Amino acid sequence: MRENIAYKENLEKTVFERTKQLQDEIAERSRIERALRESYEQYRTAIEHSNDGVAVTRSLCIKYVNQQFANIFGYEKPEDILEESILKAVHPDDRKRVLDLESLRQKRDGAPARYEFKGIRSDDKIVYIEASVAETLWRGDRVSLVYLRDVTERRHLEAQLQQAQKMEAIGIMAGGIAHDFNNILFPIFGYTEMSLENIADHTKVKRYLEQILIGARRARDLVRQILTFGRQDNQERKAIQIQSVIKESLKLLRALLPATIELRYTIESGGYITANPAQIHQIIMNLCTNAYHAMEKKGGILEVILEDTQILPSEPLPSPDMAPGMYVKLTVSDTGIGMERCVMERIFDPYFTTKELGKGTGLGLSIVHGIVKSYEGHISVYSEKESGTVFHIWLPCTERIEESDEFFVEPVSADGEHILLIDDEIRIVQMLQQMLESSGYKVTGLTNGEEALNIFRKNPKEFDLVITDMTMPKITGEDLTRELLRIRHDIPIIMCTGFNISEESAKSFGVMELIAKPLLKEEVERVVRKVLDRQGGHVLS
Repeated sequence: MRENIAYKENLEKTVFERTKQLQDEIAERSRIERALRESYEQYRTAIEHSNDGVAVTRSLCIKYVNQQFANIFGYEKPEDILEESILKAVHPDDRKRVLDLESLRQKRDGAPARYEFKGIRSDDKIVYIEASVAETLWRGDRVSLVYLRDVTERRHLEAQLQQAQKMEAIGIMAGGIAHDFNNILFPIFGYTEMSLENIADHTKVKRYLEQILIGARRARDLVRQILTFGRQDNQERKAIQIQSVIKESLKLLRALLPATIELRYTIESGGYITANPAQIHQIIMNLCTNAYHAMEKKGGILEVILEDTQILPSEPLPSPDMAPGMYVKLTVSDTGIGMERCVMERIFDPYFTTKELGKGTGLGLSIVHGIVKSYEGHISVYSEKESGTVFHIWLPCTERIEESDEFFVEPVSADGEHILLIDDEIRIVQMLQQMLESSGYKVTGLTNGEEALNIFRKNPKEFDLVITDMTMPKITGEDLTRELLRIRHDIPIIMCTGFNISEESAKSFGVMELIAKPLLKEEVERVVRKVLDRQGGHVLS
């Protein structure tokens, strides 16, 4: 009996302990399951709200994507792309490369890898993707876990930076070429004019010299076109008539067009707009270059029309952003291959291009669009396949700002004023010295800026005017100007340069007048006389 009682007590104790153990195990399992559920929910929440696209694929077939993946590729819901091949999100140009990289990764036992490729959205827009791929287990199967990041904006910024750096380099190179050409042309101008003054009329030699001067002027115009093409002038704007800019651009363009393309133009506008000449040049060159490419194979007609137009309040506006009023209207049309509507809708998108590799970046028309919008204007395009394309640009007119003629004087004879002349080109110094001395000035000509500074420092009152070049060894024209003005604050200074520098920039460090090489004798004399006759002080106008 006693044994039975002991057995019963022992059994109850064992049952109690086992029950307690089972309860503890159940509680622990519940805790683990709860923790797993919480961890899963946290992981799921993190995945669903990630800024990166996430996909799970098995043999390239999509089994799961988050909402961001759907957003990147233009799908409304993740379900819209399930069971599709992930290669559907890769642009056809990059599919073979991505497939080769994925095959190589699989051969390396599914080692993690990073890819960059061009993707394509459901609306056919291109996106640039940075992807990380690794192997994992998902619902008992071995799958690929793909993290995707849309780096399109970064690519655009990098490309814009590269383009800006390239254009800056072109601008510097163009400025250097123009500077050298101007230094060559200046003596040709000067000596030809002085020869014409000292030769009898109606002689063959005089006619020959006149032709040399005509050729030199054409060369000067070409140099100015080069400067316009490569200009880096901080986009300064002023009230201008753009006919001359358009004509200069078309002169440059004509030399680039093959004989199979006929260039026609009608320039009738007399209106003023607030604009930057270099940007207007950029607009016309981009539009005409696109037209040229559209007619490159078969030839055709490229037509440019510039006209004034008035939009009345009662008339429909080309764009809701525009207001009734006077506009300068630029039309550029071609008879080339034209565009389909789907291409027209994206024509102003940055980096969108239908050109072959190496023939365009896709930036040209987006830059044109940006310039026009910054002018509060409007650009439109109409095109039909195989029938050509027409671009219309409306730019609002502005009031003309009359330039002051307060200091303008007709050139008069010199009265022996003493000019300090500095240029590192000996030919230019000799030519200008002869030119100015023949007009009655006393000239001290030097090729060394430091030597000129020392001479001026010894006797600053000796000189009535300084004419200096900008780019010189040892001391620049800017530094020389500042030093001269420290010695004598009222000395008038003319900067004569073949480089592309704005008048505003030159005046900021003390220059009274800026003249661009090469100049005609009459132009040099007029500027010199103008500065000397207003020498009551060198307060900048």
